[in-house]
Amino acid sequence: MDSDLRRSKDRISKLPDTLLCHILSFLPTKYGVGTSVLSTRWQYLWTKVPTLDFDDSELFEENTELSEDREEEVNSRFQHFVNRVLLLSDPPCFRKFHLKGFLEDVDQVDTWISSAVKRNVQDLKLCNLDEVHIGVPHVIFTSKTLSVLTLTGVLLNVRGSAWLPSLKILNLDTVKYENGDTMQILLSGCPVVEELYIKLWIGDTSNPRRVLDISVPTLKRLTVFYLRDSFEDGFKLVVDIPQLECLSLIDHVSEEFFLRNLNTLSKASIMVGPTSLTTNSSNGDGLRVYNLLSGISKVKFLDAHLSFKIDINGYLLPTFRNLTQLTFCGILNLQLLADLLQCSPILEVLILKRNLLDDEAIKSWNPPKQVPSCFLSRLKEIQIKELRGKGYELEMIGYFLQNAKVLVKMTIGYRFPNDCFCGELVAFRRESKTCQLNLNCLKHCRIEEPKRG
Repeated sequence: MDSDLRRSKDRISKLPDTLLCHILSFLPTKYGVGTSVLSTRWQYLWTKVPTLDFDDSELFEENTELSEDREEEVNSRFQHFVNRVLLLSDPPCFRKFHLKGFLEDVDQVDTWISSAVKRNVQDLKLCNLDEVHIGVPHVIFTSKTLSVLTLTGVLLNVRGSAWLPSLKILNLDTVKYENGDTMQILLSGCPVVEELYIKLWIGDTSNPRRVLDISVPTLKRLTVFYLRDSFEDGFKLVVDIPQLECLSLIDHVSEEFFLRNLNTLSKASIMVGPTSLTTNSSNGDGLRVYNLLSGISKVKFLDAHLSFKIDINGYLLPTFRNLTQLTFCGILNLQLLADLLQCSPILEVLILKRNLLDDEAIKSWNPPKQVPSCFLSRLKEIQIKELRGKGYELEMIGYFLQNAKVLVKMTIGYRFPNDCFCGELVAFRRESKTCQLNLNCLKHCRIEEPKRG
């Protein structure tokens, strides 16, 4: 056995260079470079790896209790390490170049990024964790090879124009913009971009026009986090994307929504609540809800987290003619839920998720004036993630069971482990003769279901 182990010890070194470099490409660069001490076989193998991943954030945390002189020494060693690696690296091109840390030396960062762009980098990530946003070298915006670009904690100033003919994925995370046109200039220079991620804080960035306009004809996936830490108002969101397939939106800023030409939208996840920082609702909430939902009315799968604690007067809803699955989250506005069901004629799956059944929710179930058409021929599955056993909750569940004619399965979980409402739930009459009631009760109740006539 020992002799077999000795013979098999260094089998990995006998693998071809291409395979070993592929393995090393999954490691942070400091570990890849560290393999150079293993043997002469490994001494320069890392120089052929086409991915570089530098991360000094852990190093910075280790230095928090060191003296300033010691911190400068360690940071200087990190800069020397990056420079040395870039000098010795010799792949035909950089498939990936990632740089993350508390980046303060702007000139040094410019040199590193410029070097990566000159090596025809395809995936570039610049993540600055320092409070001071550093500028981005303009050479990034002229790369012909970049397909993925991720910028975090930087100051964006696109001087003149941008042209990124190969860029497919663009991530802009907590980026500051030099002026209100910067984002538009960048997006207009990305002719084939398909995925866009934007995280924008009002109060951290200048946006004189107070309009976030995302009109990119080639986009298929869009994620927007639009947040605030100030009392400014008057902001608008414009989305005009004819090829969009998937939308994820968290917005506590926009007072007006203009969502247009979303004809191919299949999936949407939206989290929207009152824009006021001091009140639960505002007079414009009804119109906001109408404009938002009208813009995504052709969606097939909708995850809606609409956190309005009081009833929204006077709003209207569009008809969701393609909607087959609705996940309703947030503070439970029972009137809004009832109206959504009424406007979803082919709904098959309804999911009521965590935090729905809140003490501050509207505490009465007023069923639709007419039984929703999906209850008569389409709705097959209902999931309720956290039940507290309130009267209005049980009334709602009773309505579902008594009116959903083709319901196959209802699954209910309790919010608190010691809760048990199995007796009340099993006693409800079920219109569907094939409906299976699954109760996730930790007490393992043995309750016989009533006989069905």
